[in-house]
Amino acid sequence: MSQASAPAVPTVLPGSRDYYGDLMRASQATRAGFLAERERWLRGVPVEGREELLFEFEMWLRAVERYLNLHNSVVDARARPLVTRDFHEELVDVRDAMERAVRVARHLQDPDSDPKMVFRKYVETQLADDRVRRLLIEEELDQETPPESLFVVREAFDALKNLLDNLLQLPLIGLSLFQDVGKLTLREIVLNRYFRPFRPLEFRVEYDRLRSVRLLDVLGTLPADTRPLFTTAFLGLFRVLHYLTHVDPESQPPVPRRVRVLLSLVRGEVSAVASYLHTELSPKAGTRPLQAATLRAARDLARETDRIAREVLVDLDRDPAAPLRAAEAFTTLLRQQIVALLDALAPNGALGEEAFAHLTSAQDAALRLRKDLWVYAQLCRTAESHLRSDDVVSAERVLEALKSFLDYFHDGGYQLLRYADYDAFDRFTSLLVELPWPPEGPGIRSRLAEDLRRFSQTLETTFHAVSRRSLLQGRGFDRPDAEALRDRFLSPGGR
Repeated sequence: MSQASAPAVPTVLPGSRDYYGDLMRASQATRAGFLAERERWLRGVPVEGREELLFEFEMWLRAVERYLNLHNSVVDARARPLVTRDFHEELVDVRDAMERAVRVARHLQDPDSDPKMVFRKYVETQLADDRVRRLLIEEELDQETPPESLFVVREAFDALKNLLDNLLQLPLIGLSLFQDVGKLTLREIVLNRYFRPFRPLEFRVEYDRLRSVRLLDVLGTLPADTRPLFTTAFLGLFRVLHYLTHVDPESQPPVPRRVRVLLSLVRGEVSAVASYLHTELSPKAGTRPLQAATLRAARDLARETDRIAREVLVDLDRDPAAPLRAAEAFTTLLRQQIVALLDALAPNGALGEEAFAHLTSAQDAALRLRKDLWVYAQLCRTAESHLRSDDVVSAERVLEALKSFLDYFHDGGYQLLRYADYDAFDRFTSLLVELPWPPEGPGIRSRLAEDLRRFSQTLETTFHAVSRRSLLQGRGFDRPDAEALRDRFLSPGGR
């Protein structure tokens, strides 16, 4: 059912919004068009784990960019002046990170379009007509689609890897040569249209989601002026923890050279979060206890990051186990600060690794999502039944309940969905948002009933998929609890 097919009416049903999605898009509003097109492309990529692949690819772009800037480097300038240092080891690190980025990009590349772009590249090298060759080059560099943009950065990294292979044959790689490599690499990264790395505290809807039931519930209770501030802080902390999952704690030293590049990114991002907590969040946190808690978190993050750099990162060239020790120290630090900040918002006295494990319980998330999906389907089925029986008053009452439930759902269960599910849910929400209110006329009500029936099937399919997850085996569905939630929205006054 589309808005165009309905008669014009003076009022429109107020729509529920994905608060977290809106916040993320606001963090990069100047690139909204490119990012929306990239979202559409990603949903069509026929690759398992596509969101995680995209996250890893952009992580390596960002990490290489950071590592080639000596302000963020893990190089110990005190051990030897930079102007006399040989940067062979650092370029080996960078090459390994580029190699991994290219490998991930190949997995993301559309299997149909990739051979065409490779062939076009080959034709470009064979052409004698400079006019035609220039036209092909310009078309490639225009990066009109995400696949073309991905191909451009992949080709650039392949060329840079070849350049590094030859540079690494030199007896000495000095500071100026290292910095020139950095300039060339930075140019390729920042000029990419669809995969330009995010700045600190910029987020992507494709993979930056808070999947903790308790954290989502607590953030949903915060005042409108402080909720975005605390949400940004938690998104930033969980983003860095996500980086660290790409360091295998079970691996035996020596770990891949690219881990050194990743640790440079981690160090820089933790410092950015600490600065945000100190300068932006703390002054606006609200109560004095919350201001004190955010200042304490900022101080602990900055102090411990400095200690890890001073005591662990300086040993990267000498101790094969140093990268793993650094990753473990950063992981512990970030988990502690997440738990401490949440405890400041909603004290429950639980701290430490056990508290973090409970906070991020995948089973709790699945239980919450399963219950929310059942209630959502029940409300849709009930509204459909009333519409088909032409009980307009009862249908409007249930649709009002459904509208209230959507606000609740977007703050909780929606965030726990898998990325592949978002499209169907977003389309139904948009349909309901655009619905003329109240839905007048038998034609409009009939089409709405059919839309509700179809989406109910989607909800029930998703409900059964969640119920089959291995972590829910042996956990029966608590129907009375789900019915109580449903009835809470159906009762007068809604939520």
